[in-house]
Amino acid sequence: MEKNKTFVQVRDINIHYVLSDFTDPWNTKEPETFILYPGYCRNTEFWKAWHVLLGRNYRVLSLDARGYGDTTKPPEDSVVTPELLAGDAIGLMDALGIEKAHWVGESTGGALGLVAALEHPNRISSITLLNTAAKMGNETISTYALGEVDQAAALRKYGVAEWCKQTLQYRMDLSKAPKGLEEWVPIEMAKTPTYMAIAAFKLFAHVDLTPRLKEIKVPTLLIVGSKCTERRRNHMAEMRDLLPISKLVELDGYDYGIHFLAPDAVVAEVQHFLADHS
Repeated sequence: MEKNKTFVQVRDINIHYVLSDFTDPWNTKEPETFILYPGYCRNTEFWKAWHVLLGRNYRVLSLDARGYGDTTKPPEDSVVTPELLAGDAIGLMDALGIEKAHWVGESTGGALGLVAALEHPNRISSITLLNTAAKMGNETISTYALGEVDQAAALRKYGVAEWCKQTLQYRMDLSKAPKGLEEWVPIEMAKTPTYMAIAAFKLFAHVDLTPRLKEIKVPTLLIVGSKCTERRRNHMAEMRDLLPISKLVELDGYDYGIHFLAPDAVVAEVQHFLADHS
């Protein structure tokens, strides 16, 4: 997407971001902005199609989170919290002069959208949650351990790339994956160092936003693949019932990874939802 990568200083880190705007230059009304926040160990590259699909009508901003992709890798002993990560995104918006944004987050990136709406309610216009859990299930924690004591031990044993290869079936629908994608995803995720991958997983394994969902007042769209686990579909239905202004959509025939496996269909659902709540 980028020939020369763009960065901005936010507190103690340099955030790598991509900002696109393909709206009509003669339109005097400033376009609304989407901020696309990555899931676990992912980066801006996973959102390429969204810049094209949304960029005709919106300004589109994606970023590499703290420690992910090309953004600064903090020291190993750094304390990382959900509030800090959400604040990084708000700080990026500040630096770019963006007052409000529609937040789209995949997996853990969606959970951080909920945190952003709670901590900075005047900055978030809407939230879209893609296969997002308000609380990580014990099933997820054990699955990603790959038979080791825990997920951290598995990451130390295999490294991010090999660990990703062995768990790829749990984060994307391999039956829908085009040629080359299975090899590409581990390479991109391995841009996150092992210690950061361990810290991020531990962080989200202990987050439970369920008690606070009723406080979120912005329109919230939840999208889940119809082939996801029954536990994930049921959990997102419970989230929908707790969120004051919400809608749950099941994307037929898909499992995980819907934001990069079926971007056209997912973006269409987002646009329909915003049209209903404009």
